[in-house]
Amino acid sequence: MCMRRKKKRLKVKTSENRIMLAFLLNLFFTFVEVWGSMVTGSVTILSDAIHDFGDCIALGMAWRMEKFSKRPPNERYHFGYRRFSVAAGLVNNLILLTGGVILIVTSVQRFFSPREINGRGMLLFAVFGILVNGMAMLLTAKGKNINEKTISMHMLEDVLTWIAVFIVGCVMCFFDMPVLDSVLSIGMTMVIFCGVARNLKKIFAVLTVRSPLEAEKYSRIRRELGELCPSGELRKLRLFSMDGEDIYAEVFFCVFGEIKAEAATLLLERTQECCREYGISQTIVQLQYEIMGSNR
Repeated sequence: MCMRRKKKRLKVKTSENRIMLAFLLNLFFTFVEVWGSMVTGSVTILSDAIHDFGDCIALGMAWRMEKFSKRPPNERYHFGYRRFSVAAGLVNNLILLTGGVILIVTSVQRFFSPREINGRGMLLFAVFGILVNGMAMLLTAKGKNINEKTISMHMLEDVLTWIAVFIVGCVMCFFDMPVLDSVLSIGMTMVIFCGVARNLKKIFAVLTVRSPLEAEKYSRIRRELGELCPSGELRKLRLFSMDGEDIYAEVFFCVFGEIKAEAATLLLERTQECCREYGISQTIVQLQYEIMGSNR
C-alpha cells in the first residue's frame, strides 16, 4: 500500500515538474521572440511571441491547477478537485483563442502595408524556436490528462510553425517577398484555431458528462453486463469522467427474488472485471431487489 502511494506521489510530482519546466522554457523564449521580432521586423515572430505569452499564462495556471486537482475529496467537493485541471485547460484554450484574434488583425494590417524582413534573422530564430519548443513538446508528451495533452498540442503546433518560418526565411533570403510573412502568420493562426476547436470539444465532453465510450462500445458493454445477471436485469449504466482521463461507471441491477451472498459477490466481481476490459478504472455496483411485486 505504501509503495502504491509513493508511486502515485512520484507520478504527480513528475507531471507538475514537466509543466513547470515547459513554462520556464516558454517564458524565456517569449522574451527572445519579442527581441527577435524587433531585429528581423517579422510579424510572424511577433505573433508567435503573443501566442507564447498566452501559453505562459496558461502553463502557469495549468501547473497550479495540476497541484490543486490532486487534493482528496472533502465536505465541500465530494468528487475531489480533478475537474480543476479541466477548468485550467478551458482557460488555456480561451487565451489561445483571444491571442489568435489579435494575430489575425495584426497580420491583415501587415499584409496591406508590408515591411522589410530580415530573412537570415528569421532562419536563426526558426532553428532556435524548433529546438526550444521541441524540448517543451517532448516534456509534456508523456502526460495523459487533458491539461498536459492540451499543452503538448500547443508545443507541437509551435514546432510546426517554426518549421514553416524556417522555410519562409529560406525563400526570403533569395527573394524580396515580405507579404509571405503575413500569409504565414495568418496560416499559423488558422492552425491554432483548429487545435483550440479540438481541445474545446474534449473539454465540453467532460463538463457536460458525456459518455467517455463510443455508442457502439457502450451498447456492447451494456449487453455484456445484462448477461451477467440471469435472475434479474440491468436497469442503468452510467459512464463519466472527472478529468478526461479516468473513466467511472455506475451499474444498477434489479434482481427478481432473493439472491445469496455468494452469488451477489460473484456478480460484483464479474461486473468489475467486465468494466476493466473497457478501460473503466472504478465501478460502483448497486443491487435492487424486487420480491412479490414490492421494491426494497
